[in-house]
Amino acid sequence: MFITDEKELRKECKLADSREGNIIGQRLLEILSETNDGVGLAANQVGINKRVCVVNVSRPLVLINPEIVGKFGKSYFQEGCLSFPNQVVVTERWTNIIVKCAGGKQMIFSFEKNPLECVCVQHEIDHLNGVTMFDRAINDLEVKSG
Repeated sequence: MFITDEKELRKECKLADSREGNIIGQRLLEILSETNDGVGLAANQVGINKRVCVVNVSRPLVLINPEIVGKFGKSYFQEGCLSFPNQVVVTERWTNIIVKCAGGKQMIFSFEKNPLECVCVQHEIDHLNGVTMFDRAINDLEVKSG
């Protein structure tokens, strides 16, 4: 169901217009709701080469053409990914980010307020940029699970 080919996941996604971004975003939220433990999904993980991702930690968010425009602080987090089942890595992430989306909308995500949401947004934006969680791993520390 999810793209697992790392070569495909490393391609940068193309910009989406607001209309198609919203349509893709709603479809991504539907797909995400069918997973047992997913909290985020990028369009390229399901074969759509557009800069759209969704996060559903405390509320469903559709991010169209997201870009991190401000960041500070560092923290470590254990991450998994729907495209790499049963694999977990410890990553270094920003603790506070400002994200700009289509239409100039800006949102702030804080590790202090909601660590999972803050990390998930960064993880999904990375996907859109062709970056995987393995690129953020600390000392290539990889923990295989179950």
